Amino acid sequence: MSNLEENKLEQAEPKISNDTKSSDLTDITLDVTESTKLNNDEIIEEIHTNSNNCFDYIKNLQEDQDFMQKVNVATTLLLEIYRVLMGAFLVLFVPQKCGEHICDFNENLNKSDIIDIVGLSSNLVTFLNFLILYFIEVKRENKLITYLEVNRFEPVDNESVGEALEKLDEKRRKKILDYDHYYYNVGKTATITFTANTILSIIVVLKSYLNNTTIIVLLTNVLFMGLKVNEVYSIVNTKKNVFYSAYLTNKVQYNDVDPDKLKSKEEVIENDIADDIKSDDKNVNKEETKENIEEV
Repeated sequence: MSNLEENKLEQAEPKISNDTKSSDLTDITLDVTESTKLNNDEIIEEIHTNSNNCFDYIKNLQEDQDFMQKVNVATTLLLEIYRVLMGAFLVLFVPQKCGEHICDFNENLNKSDIIDIVGLSSNLVTFLNFLILYFIEVKRENKLITYLEVNRFEPVDNESVGEALEKLDEKRRKKILDYDHYYYNVGKTATITFTANTILSIIVVLKSYLNNTTIIVLLTNVLFMGLKVNEVYSIVNTKKNVFYSAYLTNKVQYNDVDPDKLKSKEEVIENDIADDIKSDDKNVNKEETKENIEEV
């Protein structure tokens, strides 16, 4: 074979090799591109799915009666704390005269007269009493939200709600009734302390009367607190099984058991058996008593 032919063969071989490498590289590039595209599509699809799940979760929360009621309680409680501050500490927040100027906060706080000290002490006692009231009130509201629900298709009278409560186990039913009773007692105490505090505060404030602003702010704060006392009075002065909300609008009434808190069939059967046994025991005792009387 001539040298010329050998050179042609050597030049032809690299060309074939380079073409093969180029083809392989193109295939790899296509594979990577397709793979990247698939991964991007999967990521986008996953994000879309997660977004839908998030929106569904938020929507479910908004439709959940218990969740929305608890949110309402939390936001309303903040306003209630402001109300009790302004309504209880009348000696501190009602404008008064100190010499030739309006008393500032520190001057109202550090007055040395006996009547001023008594008035300020009364403000503090009233504030603490209402804090206890709010604590019991929130606990009661949470029990009502957790165990009961507002059902506009069910009757709201005392007897019907009492029958609905029988669907709860005894422990949960007792918690509801106990907290309602605590709320009643603390509500009465709060009403008494509010009345006494208002009288003492008026004496202190009028002693350092400034101008018409004193009367306007005093009456506004007393009325502000008086509305709360009136609300508590209307809630607690009900029959045993009538549970009005202390926070929800229009004072809705909890009149049915939450479906999640219903007693199981086994508990119902056990309670029925226990009631039957008690009934039989009573009948036996009555018969024995009659027999003893007849023998005598």
